[in-house]
Amino acid sequence: MRRLLYILLTAAALTACSTPQQTRYFTLPDSQFSLPNQHRQEIAVQTILADPLNNGGLVYQNDAQSLNFARNHLWAAPLNQALNVSFSNKLNRIGNKHYMFVPAGRSQSNRVLKIYIEAFQGTYLGITQVNGYAVWPDGSSRNFQIDTPQEKDGYPAMIESLDRGVYAAAATISR
Repeated sequence: MRRLLYILLTAAALTACSTPQQTRYFTLPDSQFSLPNQHRQEIAVQTILADPLNNGGLVYQNDAQSLNFARNHLWAAPLNQALNVSFSNKLNRIGNKHYMFVPAGRSQSNRVLKIYIEAFQGTYLGITQVNGYAVWPDGSSRNFQIDTPQEKDGYPAMIESLDRGVYAAAATISR
């Protein structure tokens, strides 16, 4: 009888451990485009992600050498599209005197600001990283390596920190 009870308790414990975690979807703050009031020369903003960032899940760096790709904490929209909008909004708010930035796909312009994202992740150091470079339509380029403190634990706090990193990257690449 004891053995049967032990087997049943073990089976129940293993079943509880195998319960699938519910999938959560996240949006990047500021990922709904707002057309600026002032109309200037239009530039399309196109974000190109490093291959590891194209898996749909949030990314967390566990240690100096390894990354964890979330399976149950996913972006609600493709990350490159959300970043196109977020960078456009932030660049417009920074107030470039010459250009109006519009997300690629919504722009009529053949002038494109290409933003290459090499890292977009939380880290074990308690910071988030937004790293990459931007290439302007005239061929000039700017690197950015933004480390932003993460105020709290968890994915929502990581996303808020990443959003602050996007703003700092936009400030770095703006002219």
